[in-house]
Amino acid sequence: MFKDKDEIKTRYMSMIVCGFLPWAVCIFFMALVLMTIDRGRWMEEKKKQVKVNRPIKPQRGNILSDKGELLVSSLPQYTPFIEFVYIDRVSKKTEIEVNAKRDSIWKADIDTLCRELNQFCPIWSVQKYKKHLLEGKAKKSRYHKFLPCKVSYAQYKELKKFHILRHKVAWSGLGSGMDTIRKKPFGSLAEHTLGRLNTQTDSAYRGLELKYDSILRGRPGIKHVTKINQRNIDIIDVPAINGSDIQTTLNVEMQDICETALLNELIKVNGISGRVILMEVETGDIKSIVNLTKTGEGTYKEMESFVYERSNPGSIFKPIALAAALEDKLITPYDSVPHHNKSHVFYGNSRITDTGSYSNGTDKYSVIEVMEQSSNIGMGEIINRGYKKNPQKFIDRLKEMGVDDKYDILLGSRKPYLKTPKEKNWSLMDLVSMSYGYVVETTPLNMVTFYNTIANDGKQMKPRIVKAIIKDGEVVHEFEPEVLREQALSEQTVKDLKMILFEVVNDKNGTGKKVKTDKFQIAGKTGTARRVKPKFGYNYSPMEYLLSFCGYFPADKPQYTCIVQIIKAGPGSGGGMSGLVFKDIAERVMAKSLRLPLQAATDTINGHTPAAKHGNLTAASYLLDKLDIETDNDLKSNGEYTWGKIRKEGEKLTYEPRNINEGVVPDVRGMGAKDAIYLLKKAGLNARLSGYGKVTQQTIPPGQKVSKGSHIHITLTP
Repeated sequence: MFKDKDEIKTRYMSMIVCGFLPWAVCIFFMALVLMTIDRGRWMEEKKKQVKVNRPIKPQRGNILSDKGELLVSSLPQYTPFIEFVYIDRVSKKTEIEVNAKRDSIWKADIDTLCRELNQFCPIWSVQKYKKHLLEGKAKKSRYHKFLPCKVSYAQYKELKKFHILRHKVAWSGLGSGMDTIRKKPFGSLAEHTLGRLNTQTDSAYRGLELKYDSILRGRPGIKHVTKINQRNIDIIDVPAINGSDIQTTLNVEMQDICETALLNELIKVNGISGRVILMEVETGDIKSIVNLTKTGEGTYKEMESFVYERSNPGSIFKPIALAAALEDKLITPYDSVPHHNKSHVFYGNSRITDTGSYSNGTDKYSVIEVMEQSSNIGMGEIINRGYKKNPQKFIDRLKEMGVDDKYDILLGSRKPYLKTPKEKNWSLMDLVSMSYGYVVETTPLNMVTFYNTIANDGKQMKPRIVKAIIKDGEVVHEFEPEVLREQALSEQTVKDLKMILFEVVNDKNGTGKKVKTDKFQIAGKTGTARRVKPKFGYNYSPMEYLLSFCGYFPADKPQYTCIVQIIKAGPGSGGGMSGLVFKDIAERVMAKSLRLPLQAATDTINGHTPAAKHGNLTAASYLLDKLDIETDNDLKSNGEYTWGKIRKEGEKLTYEPRNINEGVVPDVRGMGAKDAIYLLKKAGLNARLSGYGKVTQQTIPPGQKVSKGSHIHITLTP
């Protein structure tokens, strides 16, 4: 029995082996072929299936003004094109039908399309558009650009309404390429400060674009393309993170004021270049930066940033040198300085020169007069007398006051240069020269920051140009105003300097007297410096001069500090040129910020009773009563609306009630639109009106019998 079972098992196993063995041999053979003969072909197919990652470009963040206005923004622009041939990879029949339909549409409407394109973008004539399109059609071009300009999204949507282009893509062939541009809605305003972005290479240049590139740029994403139903589909693996916005402290109106004032003066004096920095006293916020340079064509534009340029500041450095002496209690504003009554004096073999005559009838003059008249000789005497035995003490005091601080508001910041006695070529004349702004190299930003410290009662604020980072409309980081030194200058020094800078502008002998205005008080200092090659920087002609005025306004309650500098060939006046720009800026900025209370516009001397329109006397009576305007007679009403006229005689108003008779056209002259329309419709007339104000004409005379449904036109005038 068991033997029979073994035979059965053997028989079944043989059948199974004989059945599957051929399949096993086939599989082995096919595997062998794949690994040898077909290996190359399948390796090529594998390469085709490799996922190719492509970057997703994020949207770059915006740069905003202090009020949130767009200073720089990324906008898409489109390059429209036409594919003059349709290719269907599935059905040749469909391809032939679509191309035939295209030909018929183009033949019928090409002339109309060319006229529409000429009106849309008149750079090309109608004939040139037609020639260009026919050339592309004859060549069966793909991606044939048919406009001489790029367009916005709104303009592209408008294009899609034109003849031919309004049809579906398979017939019109319309398509577009898209790229992004950085748009500055206010044109060249603060152009160099904002910086520039090359959208082709995505590289930032200069200014805020470069300084905050990592914040504005965002983070790229990753996608790959796969084919589904014969169509390429983008599959996003890592989404892009758009850049954040930065909100600056720049004010558009103040920027425009500063640029206009500087440009006008540069044109007037034929200046080489100029710069303005306007700073808010309390916060250190920079409200405006202007850099204008004369081009080869004779116009002025933002070409270079002088905010960080180091140069000899000239006489605007004198208040800083004097501040050191006042802090070290080496002098007071009322101390006397020897008066040589000469245009120059010698320190060894070196000569100090003053311009003009400063004789006051004595052999001495006060520190105040030295500053008023901007005497180089006088300042040299003050600093030499105080520090000749220990010049390093003078340098140390300047550093303690923050004169050589480096402010990194934009990339490219430079630390001011203060020569020290430790240098090999130091001489006593260097100490004297530093007192009136030579041998020292500072930046305009450093100068305006120090003057702002004086205006701010000795509290030194760090210059701030960006105050917030914004993501999706929410502030994610705020840069608070930063105090560098709570008391960089003592209370007494601030008091003395404020008095002296006020006298420079307001005294009849002050060098800044042309800056004086009768609208409010200004304090500041003039400066003129001959341009020589700086220790580090650009080469300048030895006949160029730097004309400066630095100060603050209003002097009694300072709100803004400003520096104006003009570079021109030949001598000039810091007060008479840069000072006039400062004055213009100050007056216009204060006029913009002036807000008078409503009471100031009220005439408290002459009373005035307003006129009132005819019509609904009940409503008029209620309103006049609420305004406490008395009338010559009381209005008596039985609870219904009372209609009539309101007469004005002198300063009195009088009610003249009138009955509104049914069946006749009412007199609506002198009424407002609301009352007139109400009465006319109530009388059964269809009323139409034109104008505004009160009714002066009605086409159907009052008192005439009403014909129900008749049309009446009323005219209103102010």
